[in-house]
Amino acid sequence: MGYSYKNINLNTKEVSMSIIEKSILLKVQKELAFSYFVEPDLITKWLCNDAIINPTIDGAYELFWDLEDRNHNSTIGCRIQSIDAPNHLSFDWKGPIEFEKFMNDADPLTQVVVMFSEVGDGIKVTLLHSGWKRSDNWRKAKDYFDQAWDGAFQVLKESIEKSY
Repeated sequence: MGYSYKNINLNTKEVSMSIIEKSILLKVQKELAFSYFVEPDLITKWLCNDAIINPTIDGAYELFWDLEDRNHNSTIGCRIQSIDAPNHLSFDWKGPIEFEKFMNDADPLTQVVVMFSEVGDGIKVTLLHSGWKRSDNWRKAKDYFDQAWDGAFQVLKESIEKSY
């Protein structure tokens, strides 16, 4: 896949410049690490219970945690903003039920960028989650995701280590 990008308009007066940044080293090929973010059968091994992903610009990036109620605790309606397989991927992101009243109707939604780079005999996966607005509710949501991404990356590493 070639590099693609969709323009995003941010109102910087409302958006905090703070960004969640996480990284992990995986002992797999870059293409496989990338696949764990775009293939439903692989992303469901570490992040969610079901997924609809169309790995193209403006393609669906919908992850589901509650299969009984797919409209909540999901990223339903989220889209891929940019993709350059197997180097990077960016997509919209929504929050769980406790944050959905303000996160899931925000314009724009928060954004997640994932970059894959070769480091020694492995792949460094770097995740940036941005678009946090300035309020107590948004700070709580950011703190939640700061911890959630740590846990998710740990499960990702364990899943890959068990499989390869």
